[in-house]
Amino acid sequence: MPSLKDTTSGASESSIYEPLTTKSRPIYPQEEYYIDQPHAPGAYLGPTDASLPDSDKVPLLFQPFTVKDLTIANRVVVAPMCMYSSKDGFFTNFHLASIGSFAINGAGLIIQEATAVQANGRITPGCTGLWDDAQVYKLKEIVDFVHVQGSKVGIQLAHAGRKASAEAPYNSRPESEFWRDNVVAPSGGPHLRWDRHHVVPRELSLEEIQEVIDAFGAAAARAARAGMDTVEIHGAHGYLIHNFLSPLTNHRTDKYGGSLENRARFLLEVVASVRANFPAEKPIFLRVSASDLVEDVVDGPSWEIEQTIQIAQWVRDAGVDVLHVSSGGNTALQQIKAGLGYQVPFAERIKKAVPGLHIIAVGIILDGKQAEEVLENEKADLVAAGRGFLRHPNFALNAARDLNVKAAFSQQYSRGRTIHS
Repeated sequence: MPSLKDTTSGASESSIYEPLTTKSRPIYPQEEYYIDQPHAPGAYLGPTDASLPDSDKVPLLFQPFTVKDLTIANRVVVAPMCMYSSKDGFFTNFHLASIGSFAINGAGLIIQEATAVQANGRITPGCTGLWDDAQVYKLKEIVDFVHVQGSKVGIQLAHAGRKASAEAPYNSRPESEFWRDNVVAPSGGPHLRWDRHHVVPRELSLEEIQEVIDAFGAAAARAARAGMDTVEIHGAHGYLIHNFLSPLTNHRTDKYGGSLENRARFLLEVVASVRANFPAEKPIFLRVSASDLVEDVVDGPSWEIEQTIQIAQWVRDAGVDVLHVSSGGNTALQQIKAGLGYQVPFAERIKKAVPGLHIIAVGIILDGKQAEEVLENEKADLVAAGRGFLRHPNFALNAARDLNVKAAFSQQYSRGRTIHS
């Protein structure tokens, strides 16, 4: 350290009080130091109160879950949620802090936000991407941090289709960061514009379709390089794969349109591309919308549960291990009747109809008792929450308390289990 005389001499040397810049700074190995966690945060340690009835029974929500080489400490999943906090698709320290907080606080599996496989596949200019090798490095930092906490992490691979190049709900971007003239979909034209806040999509050529399929595979390979435990293909919420599946948004007359087999072709080719580029021992997830939710307002074919059950069988046979069941998002005409667990019935129907495919239920699941009921009644194998984790990053630990479960805390947070020592 400089002496007091050094700092007051008036010399032209840099003052110790000058703000540090993070550019081109040295990297110290001590910055990679972590405290070992003897138990993954959120793992079952026993009952909180052994005197309560059935206290010797381990709730399903806090039993480990294994699929292929992935084992998670509990069955609480963080659903992917867009943060709109990226520049040029790169992950940032915000993502490290956000995802890291869920890992520290007991989530069994964290699925990172919809991450575009092509630059024009982002929902907004602020969305993350994996179309470039340079985007892997920060992602690996996040994965490594999650792993040393004892949690597991995946990433949702996506293409926004006709809902791309949209404004984020916050953090306005200059017009130069949008791609209004390159928003693509299975079918194009003014009648396929999502709403007045989106642009008119153009139809993908056969060559471009193949490029997107290849891009999903390339992004899966980058996710593997980052050390991801799984990848989730985003086939829901009105983005590109959902656009292909639904007759509302797919008006093609070639091999990618018309019959269900043709409309599902793009999805199945994406699954094949991802499976070929992600380690065989690791599972692949797929998120779907089980319905367009327009049966009461649209006179004609749309996407609905029976078709979802059929494609669930196909993707299971094609290499998908886990289906994450949501709904809606494909048209502004949708009629969402939101309420507690409102999407769980879709998950339950698919689970009963498609044996051998693990199911995630999601949609306004607010506490441990509600989540446990879903599992006890065999409506799903895993339970996901999104906004619940935004409100309470310790959602999993709160669920444990609901169920009389003493769950492992991160060692650094363990004093938070009680009000006093």
